[in-house]
Order: sequence, then C-alpha cells, then structure tokens
Amino acid sequence: MTRKWLRLSLAVVFGVLILASFACTNNGDETATNTASSTGPTATSVGTSAPTQTGPTATAPPGSTPAPASPTASATPGSTGDTPAPGNPVGTITMALVNLTGSPGSLPDLPMFPARPSGVGESLFQPQGDDWGVPMLAESWELEDDLSAVTITLRQDVVFHKDWGEFTAEDMAWVINRTNPSLNPESIASSAANFSALFGTTPVEVVDTYTIRATFNTFDVRWASNLLNQEASGGLTSIATPKSAFDEMGAEWMRANFIGTGPFQVVEHTEGIKGTYEKVPYDHWRKNASISRLIVLAVAEEATRMAMLRAGEIDVAFIDPKDHAEMAERGFTPVGTGNGTQEGVFFPGNLWETTNALTGEPLNYGGIYVNDIPWTGNPFTPDDGNNPAGIDDMEQARLVRQALAISVNRDEIIEFVLGGVGTPVYVDYFSVNNPLWDSKYEYPYDPSKAEELLDQAGYPRGSNGIRFDIPLFVGPELGGGEGPAGEIGDAITGFWSEVGLNPQVLKYAYAVFRPGLVGRGTVTPFLTSCDDGQEAYPWDWPKGLVMTTLTRGGFSCGNESPELLEWYQQAAGEPDRQARIEINNQVLEYLHFWALDPGYVSVPTAYFANPKSISEWPMHAGNSFNSPENIVSAR
Repeated sequence: MTRKWLRLSLAVVFGVLILASFACTNNGDETATNTASSTGPTATSVGTSAPTQTGPTATAPPGSTPAPASPTASATPGSTGDTPAPGNPVGTITMALVNLTGSPGSLPDLPMFPARPSGVGESLFQPQGDDWGVPMLAESWELEDDLSAVTITLRQDVVFHKDWGEFTAEDMAWVINRTNPSLNPESIASSAANFSALFGTTPVEVVDTYTIRATFNTFDVRWASNLLNQEASGGLTSIATPKSAFDEMGAEWMRANFIGTGPFQVVEHTEGIKGTYEKVPYDHWRKNASISRLIVLAVAEEATRMAMLRAGEIDVAFIDPKDHAEMAERGFTPVGTGNGTQEGVFFPGNLWETTNALTGEPLNYGGIYVNDIPWTGNPFTPDDGNNPAGIDDMEQARLVRQALAISVNRDEIIEFVLGGVGTPVYVDYFSVNNPLWDSKYEYPYDPSKAEELLDQAGYPRGSNGIRFDIPLFVGPELGGGEGPAGEIGDAITGFWSEVGLNPQVLKYAYAVFRPGLVGRGTVTPFLTSCDDGQEAYPWDWPKGLVMTTLTRGGFSCGNESPELLEWYQQAAGEPDRQARIEINNQVLEYLHFWALDPGYVSVPTAYFANPKSISEWPMHAGNSFNSPENIVSAR
C-alpha cells in the first residue's frame, strides 16, 4: 500500500539579500503535489547596494588586517556607469572564482568539479521559488506508508552529452550506489556520508528502465529537498552520469571526462586553473541556455579579480564582502542566491557515542583519548587526574569551549574583516535572523569571563602568559573555495591569543585534512560551515547528521553525540514541521551549552557582474550561485 508523499515545502524569505543581513522564515509542511515541473527558477536577481553597518571602531581584531572603511555606494548597482565594454565575444561569459576545485571527471565516488554551478550536471530534484523539492530528473514518486522506501519514476526525455545515450534508471542507481560509502568504501565524494545514513548497505534497485526503488536505512524528511537535491548538500552526490561510459571507457577515463545531462557540456576542465563549458548543440529537455559559452577561471587574488572586472577581461567574479561597496560604487551589479555561509569552529575528538548507529557494533576510539586535550571531553574515563576539584573531564573541556566562544568579538570581525557586511553567528546551523532565534543563545563578547572559565578549567597562564597551544585548520571551504576564511581564522585566533592561548593557524589543502575527519582520528579544531551551516536552510530541517555515527565511513564534523543522534532521528522521521522545530530547539540548547560548534560570522556569498555583459541572473536560494543557463545577456 503506497501513498503519494507530499513534498517537504518551505518558504525561505530574505528581507535583505546578499549585501545585508538574511531574514528567513519557513511555512507549511509536505503540502505540494509530486508532479514534475520543467520550468526554471523564478526568483528575481539580486541587486542591492551595500549597507553601512555600525560596530566597534577602536581597533581591528587581533591578527587581522583592517578592511578599508565601507563607502556608501553612490552609483546604482546595475547601472552601466563607468563599467568597461566587455572583452568577450557576444554569447561568451567569463567568470573568476577563487578556486576551481574537484575532480575534472564524472566518476561519482570522487569529489566532482562544479558540475552543478557550471550547468553541466543535473540531480533528481531542485529548489524552485520557495519549494526545495521540485522534481528535476525525477518525474514523480511514491513513498511507502511506513516511510521504509520510495519509488521514483524518472523523466524519459533526457539524454547524456556527446552521444552517450539516454538517461535511465540504471544510471541513477549506479551513481547513488557507487557514491554510498557503505556500499563502496573507496568513495570520497562530497557529502557521500549522507547516503550511508539514508540508505545504509541496501543498494538502490532498478525496477524498470525509468524507475528506481530506494530503501531507507534512516528516513529523512529532507530526502528530496536536500539529500537528492541539485542545490543542497546532497546535490554533488546525485549528479547523473552514464554507467555505460564507466563500463566502456573505465574509471581512469571518467576521472578525466565529465558526461552529464545539463544545458551545458564540458569543452575542457583543468582543476585549479580553467574550465570551459558550451551550450549543448540540441534543444535541452528543460531549458536552452541564453549564452553559448561559459569560461571559469581560478583567480586567487581578490585585487586581481577586481582589476579584471574593471578592465572588461571578465564579466562576473566572486568578491570578498569587504569590497562589495566599492564594486557597487563603480556600477557593477551584485548577483547571487541570497545565501550566507556560517563560519564556526567545530571541535573534533568529542566522540561520545558507544555504538555505531549504522551497524550496531561497539565503537573503538583508538588513541583519541590517550592524550588529554583541553577542548576534548572524555565521558568514558572522566576522572583523568588533571581536573580541578569538583570538575570532571567533560565539564573541564566544556568550560574551555565556552571560553573560546565568548572570547571573540564578532562585531569587530564583521566590521574590519568583512567590511561591515555579514551577520554574527553563535551556534552553527541556526541563524540569528530567523524569527525563531532566541537571544539567550548568544555568546556575549566577554574576555574577562573567558579568562575566568579557563582558570576554573585548570589552565592558568604560565610564566610566559600562555595557557596551552591550540591549532585551527582553515581550509578553502568558504563558498566552495571563495571567501575570506583565512582572514576570519586569523582574527578568531588573534582574540584567543588575548586570553592566553597560543594558537597556530593551519592553512593547507582540505584534501589533506579530510581523512582525519572520515576516520574520526583528528582532534584539530577547524573553521567550517560543516554542511548545514547555511543561512538559507530552514529552522525545521533535521540538524546534526554529520555529528553522529550515522555518517561513519564518510565525512564528519568530528563530533558524535548520542543526544544529537536521537534528536536527528526524531526530526528526520517527523512529518510535522512544528514538531521538528521543537526538536531542533532542544538541539540548539544542547549545542549552546556544550559549545561543540560555536559560530562566529555569516559571510554573504556574492558575485559582481558587469551590467554591460549581464543584465540579470535570476537565482533561487542555494549554497552559492546557480546554473548559468539563467543568465540574461545584456548584448
């Protein structure tokens, strides 16, 4: 007996989009029908001037480079002003990002290159307007009454690029199963651990040519709106690519070649340097792109990207928040999804579950608790001999993490590092601009209290003024590689040094750091949004999946908590939105108390375009920016 599952529907309303604060609300439950839609996003493009935000004006944060004062924009963003004539041929758009990351090929168990934002890849679902669960490659679905499985009917008019044939159920099942670390331990795909939690060790089945059936290991109400969705955290794990290419050409060929179904196809892609994508030479099933070619360049230096925009060498670029006002003043148009990335510090090594939720087997923590780490609490042998009287190891570590949360002046980071653009974050995964936010969960800036907590935890200043050493890994994660993550990390650790810590900021490739998270072997704090730290994500979405053993074998935030596991499972299987909100309020209270993921700032992900090249770029709420198929050329 089956019933039509009504999609998890939400309204994400942004009061002020990219260049200001984000205000989002949710409404409704699974109230939409599950019929397909072939239309594109309908949200309007963003074009607002950068506001002047007030904040402390004394000195810049310790360890940071002060940003120039944010001028009030005198030119209307979007007006041509003194913007240059485009240097590209008509129909070609060149974009500059900080990084061009990921594998250049389409083997699904590898970190894919930007198949989603370059318009060459498509997933089962996509957001559209206020609904995150609109069918894309899916056409319809039926969900079992007991939420044990879902049967998905696929579109029948989709073809792969470069004559690789028709998209079928065999392709989609193969992509998901090969990506799932519980079925393929070699998978290192982005967010692959979501499939371990969602499907476990049960493969997605091919029912017929255009139908797949997936059995849930842990049902999650976000299965369509997030985990199998083009613009959410699971999007890169469910990009369709042909199994026949793997069978005929092999894994090495697929690592170097991408075959997708999107409105664009790959001409060339050199990781870290350049990608070129062109409009497919036939009518696309969903939407024909309005431009013929997209060129994406990796340009690490902010000043270089700005200079290239001003010279007409490129048409659109990622711009650091501190430079938004200047680019608006020069007449360039801000474009983006209206999202903001929450940057917080997660403290790996706090592994508090005793049983693997996926397998039921007891856990062996190896050497995690061999050394006493100030920010890591050991619930198994809490009396380790170095705790002050009346304080066990769990409380000792909690006091340290609380001190690290209140010792940082978020307003100064926003003013001096982000140029007055951005908002404070106190607990990652929860936005202060959401109407459901309660100010009692803020961490007030209080360095004196932080010193008291560190003293109370048994870490007094030594003769050199140092309490203990602490590393902080700052990788190129922000905005998919863009953004001032390094400067934010420098500022945070600068504040930490003022309360007696000796921080070392570690800046190297995330690929080097990631295995420690997958293997649960690292105790190094790291600056991250950790999947769900997105301002656009609804309050009621289940929180903390990657802070549980459900993602063992794949990515983790480095923490595992039995309480978070229980709340995640409750929220994931709860169809009522208000009930999920109440569950997540408990999650917020817990995370605030234990300070496992104190947030610091939310950084708007904004791009600026030459209005003589791009008249508008309609986008919907997503992680970063949307497919270039929606670019409207100004020429």
